[in-house]
Amino acid sequence: MPGESASTWWQEQHAYLQQCAEEGEVGAGPPFSAQLLDLLADVERAFAVTGADTPPWPNPHLGPGGRDVPVREEEYSRCLDPGKHRIVAARAEAWAQVLTARGWAERKEVADVAALRWLTAPHLGGCGATILRPHRTGAQPLLLVRTAGEDEPGSVGLASGDAVSHRIVVSIGDPPYPVETVPDCGCDACDSGSRDLLEQLDQAVLSIVDGSYEVEVSPHGRRERSSFSASADSGTDDPAVTARITAGPWAPDWTARPMDPMLEIDPEPDAWAAETLREPWPSRLLEAVIWTLPVPLVRRLGGHSRTVSSRAYIALEPDEGQEVTAPLDALEDPPSGFRRLHRSAVLPGVDLDRARAALLRGDLHRRAGLRVAAEHTPLREGTEIRLRIGAGPLQITAPCRVLRVIDEPDRAGFAYGTLPGHPESGIEEFLLTRTATGEVRLDIDAVSRPAAWYARLGAPVARLVQARLTRRYLRAVTRP
Repeated sequence: MPGESASTWWQEQHAYLQQCAEEGEVGAGPPFSAQLLDLLADVERAFAVTGADTPPWPNPHLGPGGRDVPVREEEYSRCLDPGKHRIVAARAEAWAQVLTARGWAERKEVADVAALRWLTAPHLGGCGATILRPHRTGAQPLLLVRTAGEDEPGSVGLASGDAVSHRIVVSIGDPPYPVETVPDCGCDACDSGSRDLLEQLDQAVLSIVDGSYEVEVSPHGRRERSSFSASADSGTDDPAVTARITAGPWAPDWTARPMDPMLEIDPEPDAWAAETLREPWPSRLLEAVIWTLPVPLVRRLGGHSRTVSSRAYIALEPDEGQEVTAPLDALEDPPSGFRRLHRSAVLPGVDLDRARAALLRGDLHRRAGLRVAAEHTPLREGTEIRLRIGAGPLQITAPCRVLRVIDEPDRAGFAYGTLPGHPESGIEEFLLTRTATGEVRLDIDAVSRPAAWYARLGAPVARLVQARLTRRYLRAVTRP
């Protein structure tokens, strides 16, 4: 079976969800059902055949011991082997074969993708598509659009005129709406290995087939969520389009996974005062509990970070002379114990000035599914920001301060540092750059370590959340 390890992404996630359930942690969601595991196992078996000629590859930016390998400048806007991305088409074919073999859907091949009537057309063109129409009432059609033909191995560089971009655009409904493009970018700098691509594709297709996906599009923006993620933005591809698509299970006697509860309406920037004064009851309860603990135990919970999401702990262990919870030069010289993260993507068709304005308004974070409240926008040095993720008792407030703003003709961005109360200690920078070829590139650099006690206890999960949120940033910036 094609794969990089003995276990798949879904086996590992199921094991993690099982562990959470055994420990009484319900916020991560229920373990995968037996029906769902059986479906994914069928896809894996089909992929052993369809993907026999598309070998997997490891993350080229992950070295021994899990250390990050720095991205080289020449890797941007370049792909030495575009043909390797045929693996996503092989995976899409495995899904199509399994869904039709189970009798859940009828298959149709379309050669002229441009002739299809789209609810919102995808940003990439296509040379063919597989349409799967489910037999069950209430289930939504699935489109798997190919951006390159099966017999085109690709060329040496994506910058060349004859380069081939092997991608799959997963779409839902009739008329169809594009849900996910895999891979997002495809350049060598953004490459995190084939495993991530298969997970991204699987989750998009599975959400539609499982009946755990919905999207709402209007002149005011877009809101979508599944059992794996949720996001919203204020832009729209077509101001005249108003629609809501809700997926239904393709199989009878099938229970869909619960939706991600994270998606809520973003507060307006002028709600800053109310946002900073409002603390959810879990924070107040945590504060009261921490006040009752002896100082040595509090220090053990907090470790070296000297911060948790409680004003009580901040009072017990003040940070002398430095409000930001990481060294100001951490990006250039990461301290011991801090983890470095770098992601980058070339943004086809994106205008730098429009992207600059959206970035400095905080739109990138909103589109990635965070709730944002800032002292003022556009962001400037010294601006304090409150980022909120989650919902109800699982909601987390993450305060930050903008440390610097870059606003140059060919570069734009900002860096912020975390403040006491943020679950992480660190600094993160978002930088848009116009390359020599006129394309726009987004670089995200961060150094961090767990700060709050719950982040320290759940450090592996926190790293997964950070990586997933970074991928959302890269996808969100391509939306107008």
